[in-house]
Amino acid sequence: MRDLSRALGYCRVSTQRQHTEGHGLERYIDRLKQYGLTEEQIHWDIESGASEKRKGYNRVLELVRSRTVDKIIVPCFDRFTRSALGWEVARQELQEFGVELIFLDGGSLDLETPEGLFTSRILAAMSAQVRDKNRYNATQGHRYFQEKRKIYQAIFGFVKDGDTVVPNTKQYRDTNQTHIDIARECVEIFIESGELSKSIRKLTEKYGLERVGKFKFEDFPRDVSSFRRWLENPQLCGMVCYYPFNSDKKLTLQSTHEGIISVGQHQQIIQILATHPCGRRKYSTNPLVGLCKCAKCGSTMEKRSTTINGKTYEHLKCPGAYPKPRQQRKCDVRTYFRLEDAIDNTIQALKQKAESLADHMPVETTEVVPVEILELQQQILKLKRLNDPDFHSTIKIKEQKLESLLKTSELDIVADASRTQVLRGIAASLGFWEAVTREELTAIFHELVEEVVCSVVDRAQLFAARLKI
Repeated sequence: MRDLSRALGYCRVSTQRQHTEGHGLERYIDRLKQYGLTEEQIHWDIESGASEKRKGYNRVLELVRSRTVDKIIVPCFDRFTRSALGWEVARQELQEFGVELIFLDGGSLDLETPEGLFTSRILAAMSAQVRDKNRYNATQGHRYFQEKRKIYQAIFGFVKDGDTVVPNTKQYRDTNQTHIDIARECVEIFIESGELSKSIRKLTEKYGLERVGKFKFEDFPRDVSSFRRWLENPQLCGMVCYYPFNSDKKLTLQSTHEGIISVGQHQQIIQILATHPCGRRKYSTNPLVGLCKCAKCGSTMEKRSTTINGKTYEHLKCPGAYPKPRQQRKCDVRTYFRLEDAIDNTIQALKQKAESLADHMPVETTEVVPVEILELQQQILKLKRLNDPDFHSTIKIKEQKLESLLKTSELDIVADASRTQVLRGIAASLGFWEAVTREELTAIFHELVEEVVCSVVDRAQLFAARLKI
């Protein structure tokens, strides 16, 4: 009978997917229990073996230092660490406090002998090599996918077809519609309402709360964060995005698959989400919320309302001039700006712009090419002139990045064109500004106005509206 009163077990897996889909952590814990350890004696992590910030791992070392442990049982060496340097640090502590490292796969390490030390260093080096090889293979895999424009997985509205995706034409549930139809309906409902939660409620009322199938592409997302990610995915409009959660590496490229919505629709979705991260909100009292800035300090103006004899007076004030308790005042503009005047001045600026667009054909302007695009084009040209095969992969990556930047530039042009179209439509509508509601003004201002700068000159309140077009 083993004496495990002063023993601890440790195991780990590198990713959450290994834990949830492969059940690797459960299997390691079961093996440690079969060895004779209790639940309380087993420590674990879901993290890379190269990380020194593992909670379970560091807890084991703390118990080693407290001299309450003389044995650590692990499934195999690489479940303990994959870092040669990390092993040297841990080895010194195990050696100092006389702790034995035992492997479920068989054997143990006697750190008191030269042979044991040598073996431990060989195992640490091999574990580090496997880690580096896995990392290299993953990097090469990502690069290969980018070069071939391959798509990892399908989202709702699509289905995998080899290395790409195609629109899912299968019937959705017991309706007479296809998955494509439902996906387009999801997009249209969101664009109309501008609210994530409201869109989901409307869809679940019609199609139910329960998802169909076990794969994500088989049904639309039911929670806000997943629905947002689905809407943001450029796969919807015939593009593919690599490293979507890494802003430094993020790369969006034109794909060969057929999109189910237009690039313009996808850009409209991105604009709504960018303006209001939780979806478009309705502000019934201040159409210029978030747009008015103090000319002196640049702070966003805040609205204040006062009711006197049943009449409500609305003003804008600079928060820098009226700081909260125990905060320092950073602005001396203590004027209360009239909100109605700010709204009227903004409408006048839009009217003037609308009349200009309605009376004249657009003047052809010279397109300004971003500096980043020019620099990238020059780098590619220099590398090609070298005619060195070793630079072919580098040139390919830079060309993909250039394509992504050019595509982004095109989307900005589409956005500007759509704003111009909105303003032209307003100009063509007689009496529009007299009948517009504050809710409608909110949507118009946030689509067409960049900011409204509030200033005071000789006690006169001035408002300078800067438009997005």
